[in-house]
Amino acid sequence: SPTFENLFTMSSGVTVADGVSADFDAFKKNTSTSTYMIFKIDGSHVVEESRSEDKNFETFLAELPADDCRYAVYSMDYTTDDGRPTNKIVFFTWVPDTAKVKSKMIYASTVAAVVAAFGSLPIKIHATDMSEITLDIAQAACKKGFT
Repeated sequence: SPTFENLFTMSSGVTVADGVSADFDAFKKNTSTSTYMIFKIDGSHVVEESRSEDKNFETFLAELPADDCRYAVYSMDYTTDDGRPTNKIVFFTWVPDTAKVKSKMIYASTVAAVVAAFGSLPIKIHATDMSEITLDIAQAACKKGFT
């Protein structure tokens, strides 16, 4: 029987797996101790691949494969222009130039379903190589507000 999460299906036929939205909600509400979560498409479902409490951004980047696509959310700590420490969730779409064309197409046609399943994600970064996914870029996007 269809679940709420499975209603988010795009033309790729890929759905967000049962439980992924609930895990993200816990992450978003800070009831999870994770700093980031990485998701991949496995068959016809978006599933969680990994999560970590490590706050080192370089550790997060090292988990992104050089030759395949991923989605990720990162709980970004940063300082506002007026000096206040704060936090926002950043949604990353990782589509490296070296990924296979089929993988790029499936991830591109599924991203709307992931965003819909996760709800409000005002900070989004699409990256095709590591120069587009630096800590400075992510923190600047948080300060800007919406991407």
